[in-house]
Amino acid sequence: MTSTVAPTLWRDADFLRYWGSRAVTMVGSSVTAVALPVLIYQVTGSPALTSSLMATSTLSMAFFGLVGGVLGDRFDRRRIMIVADLVSAVAIASLVLAHLMGVLTIPHVYAAAFASASAAVLFDGSSAGALPTLVGRSRLPDANARIWGTQGVLDVAMPAAAGLALVIWSPATLLVVDVLSFLGSVLLVRAIRTALNAARDRTRRVTAGDLWGDLVEGLTFLRRHPTLWPLAMVAVFGAGSAAALLGLVVPWADRVLGVGTSGWRFGLLFGSWAAGAFLASFLMPRLSRRHGAIRLAQVLFPVMTMLLLALSRLDDYGPALAVYLGYATLHVLVISATVTYRMQVIPERLLSRVSTASRTISWGGGATLGVLVSGQVASRWGVSTALVVVALANGCAALLTWVPALPRAAPSARHVDAD
Repeated sequence: MTSTVAPTLWRDADFLRYWGSRAVTMVGSSVTAVALPVLIYQVTGSPALTSSLMATSTLSMAFFGLVGGVLGDRFDRRRIMIVADLVSAVAIASLVLAHLMGVLTIPHVYAAAFASASAAVLFDGSSAGALPTLVGRSRLPDANARIWGTQGVLDVAMPAAAGLALVIWSPATLLVVDVLSFLGSVLLVRAIRTALNAARDRTRRVTAGDLWGDLVEGLTFLRRHPTLWPLAMVAVFGAGSAAALLGLVVPWADRVLGVGTSGWRFGLLFGSWAAGAFLASFLMPRLSRRHGAIRLAQVLFPVMTMLLLALSRLDDYGPALAVYLGYATLHVLVISATVTYRMQVIPERLLSRVSTASRTISWGGGATLGVLVSGQVASRWGVSTALVVVALANGCAALLTWVPALPRAAPSARHVDAD
């Protein structure tokens, strides 16, 4: 495990390769995040079907999150990440080919999106354990800030560019960018020289019983941990509200704000979430060290709830964009701080399992329910009413940050560098 200090991260060749692999996939994913929901909405005109596209991501976490964690802790994380990228590339490429042949269907879009998202879950299961192993626990806040900061920059520029590109090209054509990004990630991950797993016993064959035992061990650690389990419950409602809001962006832009589904204002709306992530990447290391992830969650979740309620009342583009940006900044700030906290307290041999178990509960469970409920509410009673439901879910997260275990906990994580 590396022991260099934070200022040298940009001189760490293997970190740069890891960062580069994340950056190129962020480029492609940013384009796809705009292109796919626009494709669904243009073909169907349905807020429920458009919002349900987000469920392909959340359901993939529900189905494969725990599996990804077990595989990432038991097997070679580098190989898993490479195979996952290749699967995603093939899934998205199938949409491009079907479009060119004139046989693209909505079920095909959902199937390919689910396959790509499922591969991404397996990638993230290994990636969650790979980064702490690569940079060390003490450098995690800075490493995560650099990665999320890069994501913020790219996700501001790419959705805006995609919005303009949609004026000229079809959503399916833009997916070529995502295919190329996955292939670029494969080359960068292969080039990482540092081992992405700590030493493991490879002398005996792994059985199904071993894998099941690994799964139970990870879930047991999470369930018994005095702070990670309450934070997972907070994340159920936090992720549910955020995913629901993201799933409503296309119909919200079209039906409430009146900006349509293409053009620079539409792209800027998508990019404002990433702009919030970029701002949060600068704030997170300092604020998390000063106040701790738990305290940040207790203070910021109520503020986010008020912003969401305000958003449900706005139909003017400028003020709505500003409020949306504020919510995105605070949401990513809290999430990045709590994810870093989680990485710092989990022993290395459990990193992938416990991290993906937490995400499975929050993203696979809470986010899936959030996008499905909000989509149905938007179709029956309107997008503004659905945004009220999103705010109420976030309010539940705010209340859960005050369960007794969290106020009593130490505000900052104690680093765990050995089992």
